[in-house]
Order: sequence, then C-alpha cells, then structure tokens
Amino acid sequence: MTLLVQITDTHVVERGTLLYGMADTARHLAETVSEINAMRPQPDLVLITGDLVEHPGPTTYSHFRDLISPLEVPTYLMPGNHDDPEIMWTYFKDTPMFPAKPPHFQYVIEHNPFRILMLNSHFDNSELPFFGPRRLEWLDAALSASSQPTLIAIHHPPMRTGIGFIDMVGAQWYQGLGEVVKRHPQVLKIICGHGHIDLQGRLGTVPVQMVGSIAHQLIACRGEDIAPSFDNVRVPPMLHSWLDGDLVSGYYPWPDGVDAERIDKSSNMDWDDLKDRMRGAMKPDQ
Repeated sequence: MTLLVQITDTHVVERGTLLYGMADTARHLAETVSEINAMRPQPDLVLITGDLVEHPGPTTYSHFRDLISPLEVPTYLMPGNHDDPEIMWTYFKDTPMFPAKPPHFQYVIEHNPFRILMLNSHFDNSELPFFGPRRLEWLDAALSASSQPTLIAIHHPPMRTGIGFIDMVGAQWYQGLGEVVKRHPQVLKIICGHGHIDLQGRLGTVPVQMVGSIAHQLIACRGEDIAPSFDNVRVPPMLHSWLDGDLVSGYYPWPDGVDAERIDKSSNMDWDDLKDRMRGAMKPDQ
C-alpha cells in the first residue's frame, strides 16, 4: 500500500503574529507536522497544495520552512494564490521540495505505482486562478509521456462548487484543463485546496477533491451569495491510499494518546479474538 498525505492552505505569517489577528497558523501547522510524524505506518510522501504563506517573502517562507523541517518523509510543495512562484523557486530550489522550474513552475513526481503531476494555477497579483496555453501544453506533454495511473494536484478547484466566492471566477479557466484530462484516461483523480472547506465534485468524469485548510475554515452558504464565516480550526491531514489500482481518500487524524484508546486495550481483549467476534456477527446468507 502506498500512503500519500495532503495538507493545504497553511497561510504561515511572520513569526510571533496571528493571521488576521485570530488564527495561530504556526501552531496549527506544527500540530499537523507532529500528527503526520506519529502516523503508523508512516506515509510515503506529503503534498502541500498551495497557499504556504499569507504574504510571500523571505521572512514568511523561512518561517514556513522551519515549521515543516521536522517532517520525516519526503515533502513536495506547489504555489497557491497567496504565494509567489518566483520567490518560492529561489527559496526552495536547493531542496527536493520544489523541483519546478520557470516559466510554468510545474513538475512530475515519479512515485511507483502512480505518477503525481504538480500543477500551477497561480495568477500574478490576483487571487483568481489561471491555467494558460503554456501550462496546458506542459500538462498534455507530461500525460502523453506515460500511461501510468496519474494523480493531478492543483491549488484552485477545477469544478463548480455552488459557493459564490469560489465560483465567481467562472469555469473558463479550467475548460482547457478538462479537455486535456479527457484525452488521458490514466488520470484517476484531481486534488486541490483553496476553498478552506472539504468538497467533492468532478471535472468531466474525473473526481475532484477539495481539502479543508490547516490554517482555518470558511463556512459558506450554498447557492446564496453572502460572505463566508471564519472558523478558527484546522482539519486533520488528508490521506490518499493506493489500493487495488485506485485511490481511497479521507481525513486521517492521529491524536496524542491514540494507542491508549485502541479497542483491544479498552476491552482488555486480544485483537484476534475481537476480529473473530466481528466475523461471527456476519451472516453470509443475508
């Protein structure tokens, strides 16, 4: 089994400050890193899918880099609308975390038994997404290079969400992305962030999963154009498990003391005996 952890929208700010004066994003990220390091089995890699910092610059990227440095598994980054790909490239090019190159800042992770394409939807000086001809050409070439099962990661959600402040950009920016993906049936799934809320949809026939934020959530109405509400909580890491040729995904909390709460310990029973009880409850004729 291959285990991939995704976290997103960490929005790290300058040391000693809070995001919007409310969210301790450094503490949220540090707690998440500890949670990932405690997981058993350990994941094979970690993807951080954009909005690494709130304001891109040496001080914030240095703070972010220090916060993720305890991670014990390979970690890969991509830009979001709050990032600056040029500054990211300058700051992380001496590491394996961001092996992208100008001008498109996209790259492939060759991870048997599947590939991961890390895309760039950043649009300079805007929170809006962009995925123009050069990025589309790169994506088509990368998919044409291999028929191996593929996971696509991108910051902005390439789908309708029913949430006004996300959908206000329209669908045009991801139409070309959808046309390219349609030509390559090896694409199994698209994962993203940006919305600070968990949501699932599709781009054509391909599942799209938008993951909640490590920094904070935005509680938004569906189908009604009003401002979202700020919720100062983080979500657990998202785990994507490679099983039988497909990806199974879900939030994967690993809190302190999890071992003490195992049901074999709390019931004072052997785990094999408990599994036998579970099997005994199955009724094969029904």
